[in-house]
Amino acid sequence: MVGREADRGQAWLTRAACRGVDPETFFPVAETGPARDDAVAQAKAVCAGCPVRAVCLSWALVALPHGVAGGLDEHERAELRRTVDVVRPAELRPAVVVPVGAQDLPPNARGEVIASGRRALAAGVPRPRVAAEFGVSRRTVDRWAAGMACGGAR
Repeated sequence: MVGREADRGQAWLTRAACRGVDPETFFPVAETGPARDDAVAQAKAVCAGCPVRAVCLSWALVALPHGVAGGLDEHERAELRRTVDVVRPAELRPAVVVPVGAQDLPPNARGEVIASGRRALAAGVPRPRVAAEFGVSRRTVDRWAAGMACGGAR
């Protein structure tokens, strides 16, 4: 069953090849065409020699709807999800409340918003709820999560 190994802990992140790589690398801006193909290839090149690629892919199958992770883009992971039994840890956890007051931070407090959003993600708050509570897009929340997974400070 895919997903259980990645859900046991995230110590594997310390050995990830993407650690320290700009998380934006894994979220191509272009939707289609050669620019997207080049961006995806660049991200996959980082994944290619990663010692924890399989665990990352397990994590990405349950936790990352966009971008490149585990050596696959979102379309490839969607196809894989149709063929494997994926455990969705969020369905197994009790509901977690977004920290009180986090949604009320001033607009110029970007760093505080990101830090609070990442704390909510780490606590298990579903991504759509984090996006709604913090007034950001789902893609932004995915970038925050990727930054956490890759050890980035963005």
